[in-house]
Amino acid sequence: MCGIVGYVGQQEAKDLLLEGLKKLEYRGYDSAGIAILNGDIHLFKSPGNIASLESTLPSTIEGKCGIAHTRWATHGAPNQTNAHPHVSNSGNMTMVHNGIIENYQELKKELRDKGYSFKSDTYSEVLLNLIEFEYNQNGQDAADAIRKATSRVKGTYAIGLLIKGESDKIYAIRCGSPLIIAKAQEGFYMASDLNAFSTTTDEVFFPEDHDLIILNAQEGIRTINEKGNEIRMISETFQAATNSTGKNGFEDYMLKEIFEQEETVPLAMVYSGKNNKIQFPHITAIEEQLKSINRIIIIGCGTSWHAGLIGNYLFEKYARIPSTTEYASEFRYRQPVIGKGDLVIALSQSGETADTLAATRLAKRAGATTLVICNVPRSTLTRETDAHILLNAGPEIGVASTKAFTSQVAILTQLAFYISDLRNIEHPEISGILKNLAGLSIFINKILGKKNQIKELAEKYSFAQNFLFIGRGINYPTALEGALKLKEISYIHAEGYPGAEMKHGPIALIDSNFPTVAIATDEENRLKMISNIHEIQARGGNVIVLIRQGDDKLASMADDYIEIPATNDEAMPILSIIPLQMFSYYMAKFKGCNVDQPRNLAKSVTVE
Repeated sequence: MCGIVGYVGQQEAKDLLLEGLKKLEYRGYDSAGIAILNGDIHLFKSPGNIASLESTLPSTIEGKCGIAHTRWATHGAPNQTNAHPHVSNSGNMTMVHNGIIENYQELKKELRDKGYSFKSDTYSEVLLNLIEFEYNQNGQDAADAIRKATSRVKGTYAIGLLIKGESDKIYAIRCGSPLIIAKAQEGFYMASDLNAFSTTTDEVFFPEDHDLIILNAQEGIRTINEKGNEIRMISETFQAATNSTGKNGFEDYMLKEIFEQEETVPLAMVYSGKNNKIQFPHITAIEEQLKSINRIIIIGCGTSWHAGLIGNYLFEKYARIPSTTEYASEFRYRQPVIGKGDLVIALSQSGETADTLAATRLAKRAGATTLVICNVPRSTLTRETDAHILLNAGPEIGVASTKAFTSQVAILTQLAFYISDLRNIEHPEISGILKNLAGLSIFINKILGKKNQIKELAEKYSFAQNFLFIGRGINYPTALEGALKLKEISYIHAEGYPGAEMKHGPIALIDSNFPTVAIATDEENRLKMISNIHEIQARGGNVIVLIRQGDDKLASMADDYIEIPATNDEAMPILSIIPLQMFSYYMAKFKGCNVDQPRNLAKSVTVE
């Protein structure tokens, strides 16, 4: 959700902090702020995006220590008062915070009784003033005050804190929210995301929950653990991505990332045509468990949940293992029956999704084998699960996920075939499917070449306030994902349904102002989808049909159609979603929406 960044070192902090904020803007864009410490605290905050903040900054702000924040509002309206950094009652402390404080009301009452007042509506300000209270009670020992205050907090947090008069120090601590420390030639950084760090940063540290970090320009990094003992964190080498972070000539990140799928889907392929093998480099530790697992449970949220539904189909068909996909947010609260012999696969683009993390931890405590498929190396989920598979899709900046979805589906498909092979289940057709998957970039290129046709379709249907998406079998999750993309970025109400469920309710909605997108690209369910299309048209509904190239019958039936290059059914979810992503993009553009930063949404949901 919110993005935090801090710097202390030998260089002026302002530009480095702004650079970090811009790299984290996809995490939150309701408001932004910077605090520079140079004897006094110099604070600048603005509602809106980082450009709004930057326009308010003086041309020169001297100071080599500072913290900054880009906010996605969870508590308190998105305005200047609620923007971070917050300043304590005395004005001697300033803090940025990512997370949720669940017991803030009782803490706030306690502090009010002690004479504290509050300027904002946020629980972040409550935590800051609790730290200041402990600081004043404990002989101005900042480390002790922070540890005592955070020990009383229920919830999650990652914070960066400055104290007036300590112009060469940043205090940082985390619990449940991501926090990363980095060392560079020019100084020390803290951030909620690896993307914030400059390309010169090559040494990073991943603090554990409750580790208190003190970044000092002169003395380096000190770490105090939950027990109060000073420890030494082990660094890891990291080189920030130098590509895929700009728009590269595209109008929006989302459109750029749609087009990148021509490259990212092949990067998700671990199948080697030379030896006809699938080789996942980081799952050898659980290979023996995969041979004997009794059940697969896939957990995820939003787009990842839809990818998981496709995984269900593939695991049951090819690996012959009972499989289910669960919303992580529901799974963790319903006391699931889970244990040894179960494989829990967590799907998360960021590897930091709060609900998915909590559900995965629950599964691991219960004795299940855990595997994460995600896009961010050294994310919390990759560090905490038994094994991991990386998407290798590069940074995804647009809030609405595109290339991560197709890469997840490509990985899940290969994983189903891989487990099938481990369990000696023979499917002669797998070799051909894999070869087709390995060559999908050619087909993706052809779909991307239909950009103008899809744009014209979006303009034609831009009048619609509601949409229905239908599919069957392996394409039903694609219908769900197509509907999600449309409502995420264009704010048009859209529903995804299995075609077979049309007669059980949704058909009542159909009229001339309620268009349907029918995904009819799989051979297995083609005839049944034809019946669905007839049913909709008989009630005056318009149908846009996704068809296999050369399917003249379906083309002649449709009000409008988009052709997809013909390949095996298992690859169709990857190909079919791309024109739906593009259709949603242009629908949003015709409505004047911000496609990269849709209202009320954040890229990485790191709070519950």
